[in-house]
Amino acid sequence: MSEYLLPMIALITIFMMYTFMLRPINKCHEAALNHLLAKEIARKMYQEIHPEFSYKVYHEDDLQRQIILNNSVEEFRRLLSNKKNA
Repeated sequence: MSEYLLPMIALITIFMMYTFMLRPINKCHEAALNHLLAKEIARKMYQEIHPEFSYKVYHEDDLQRQIILNNSVEEFRRLLSNKKNA
């Protein structure tokens, strides 16, 4: 019984450290990255309307964020072409 006690205490300690220390840091990090992603979407859309606008392109490393960025820009292009056709 005592050989299981120490690993259980270690696992509980690791879980508590993650819950109380690393999780809030991860949430702040995610919020900052989402803010950058939103800015990049807005800049790309603005550049679609005004081609003379230039900026330093933000390259996303995360595949999920790349998909979100590309889908947002494609949807904007589709809406823009629908508006021009109407």
